[in-house]
Amino acid sequence: MRRIFSPVLIGVGTFLIVAGVLVKAYAVPTLAVVPLNYDSTTYLEAKGATIFNSDPDVLAPETVDLEISSHTVAGDYPEAPDGVVVWANNVTTTPVGWDQPFQQSRELTPFDEATGAASTYDVGFTEIENDEGQIEQVDVIREGQVYKFPFDTQKKDYQQWDSELGEATTATYEGEEQLEGTTVYKFVQTIEPTIIDTVDVPGTVFGVDEPTVSADMVYAMTRTLYVEPITGAPLNRVEERNQVLSYDGTDVPAFVGTVQYTKDSQADSLDKVQTRATLLMLARWVFPIGLVVVGLLCIGGGLLLRRRQEAAAQDQEHKHLVDA
Repeated sequence: MRRIFSPVLIGVGTFLIVAGVLVKAYAVPTLAVVPLNYDSTTYLEAKGATIFNSDPDVLAPETVDLEISSHTVAGDYPEAPDGVVVWANNVTTTPVGWDQPFQQSRELTPFDEATGAASTYDVGFTEIENDEGQIEQVDVIREGQVYKFPFDTQKKDYQQWDSELGEATTATYEGEEQLEGTTVYKFVQTIEPTIIDTVDVPGTVFGVDEPTVSADMVYAMTRTLYVEPITGAPLNRVEERNQVLSYDGTDVPAFVGTVQYTKDSQADSLDKVQTRATLLMLARWVFPIGLVVVGLLCIGGGLLLRRRQEAAAQDQEHKHLVDA
């Protein structure tokens, strides 16, 4: 019976080593992609923001607290290229105390399921309000990171998409931080004041007698992203936005304030990400290394047992010769 222990140990050890390699090779790529059934709502806020109230009876900036909901859901696009997912995002921004939203937007974005980088698959669009006040869809080919960073995010700069600017700019890596005990990478995207549109507004907004003037919409942003590196998921996003209407040297706030996750949304994101990060860490390092180490120990034990058995057999044979 003892003679079978050695080959069994060697066989089990070999199996464990192969299993460790397979876990690394197949389980990690399976886990390191966004879920096909993704459906999530993130809540943000901007306390003490200044926005332009376009009500004809007001036509002036107001300081308000903003509540923002961002609902994102995965779409069903079987014709999308391999590895590309499509997410629809609806954002509603409502001032506290108002009975209607200040802003609403809807976007459709294709991106790589592992890297999070925008795809050129041509289903992407954004909805905008035209000059007649009607909502129309505009085709958009995005670039850079959109909703998330890559799985296994690196300590380097990334290109981050900005929907107002309509292009990606550099999000600079600025080091590690702790967010509720979780290590995150901090990235900062700075957009200098840029004219993004020209709009006709009543002259009274700028204190002039003309009935209508063409004002520049000037946009600037400092966006700070706190990214959990194993999953590439942002656990908080802080946007210091400075958007103004500018005419003849006078600026009128259009949207000036700091937008960030609510505490509840940040905690919810942290809970979801920690679970997936733990699974990925186990699949990427703990299970493969553990299986290989145990496998090597089994093989080593099997070889050692075989040598002892061979030595015992030789001793027994030698004893028989001496006795003879």
